[in-house]
Amino acid sequence: MYSSQIEKLPKSKVVASVVLPPADFSAFAKTALEEIARDVELEGFRKGTAPKELVRQRVGAQAIMERAAKIAIENIYPQVVVESKLEPLGYPEVEITKLAENEPLEFKATVSVFPEIKLADYKLIASKTTAKEVEVTSDEIKRLKMEKERHEREHEREDLIGRIANESEFDVPEVLVAGETEKMMRELKEKTPDMLHMSFEDYLEKLKKTEKDLYDEIFAQNQQKIRNYLALEAIAKQEKIEPTAGEIEAAVKRVADDHTGENLDSERLKEYYRDVVKTEKVFELLESLFGNAKNLASQNNK
Repeated sequence: MYSSQIEKLPKSKVVASVVLPPADFSAFAKTALEEIARDVELEGFRKGTAPKELVRQRVGAQAIMERAAKIAIENIYPQVVVESKLEPLGYPEVEITKLAENEPLEFKATVSVFPEIKLADYKLIASKTTAKEVEVTSDEIKRLKMEKERHEREHEREDLIGRIANESEFDVPEVLVAGETEKMMRELKEKTPDMLHMSFEDYLEKLKKTEKDLYDEIFAQNQQKIRNYLALEAIAKQEKIEPTAGEIEAAVKRVADDHTGENLDSERLKEYYRDVVKTEKVFELLESLFGNAKNLASQNNK
């Protein structure tokens, strides 16, 4: 049976160091030899029928051990993830640190994971927030007022979750930020000629920025956005906030009613509105605390 040790690294990464005893590794070596034997052709034998010892002599011990290590890692790594309760983001970087006959197999798997989030006192922060009264002139119509209120509410929500996220303690996985930034840069390069009627290079010149300047600017923005998202998800988890099937169905139905006759992917819509409804419910909880700082402080002191 293997043994594993988990070490936390900066920037929301972990490295799992795994040791597999020789006796257990030999079972994977046997499987590796069987797999290799199925593909080897030796003179005098049909493909896949040559004796295992002849195959071993033909391909060599090193090739068998390397195949065995690959099979072992593919089997053991998912078990380590489950047993250690890791939440990986993407595939691990695997380094085999020891591979020799009659010796333990040792390897390290480094992977980015969802961060452990030490939430700020989000209830207290929300309770200190006061919703602003929107002022409209006598010339503004009701629709305009509603639009202004919507924009103001979105701004307040973004500011609120930003303060909660920035006062909470956790690392934002760079793999998420870099992935989103690279995606946005690709889309910008592809769409700039059609949308702005200029090349991407001319666009950068107009901005008076290099490509790296723009990348770094978008990276910083995405870092905050993802930080906000992770904090919001952590609040939902802590408060056990989940949308009901009925709430999701109602949201999807409203969209379907507005797009009658169109071929919509209902499952994708459900996944999308599951996040939308959950986000709305988290903000409703936070907004219910607006202006309740004294009451909340009193409750916390009891």
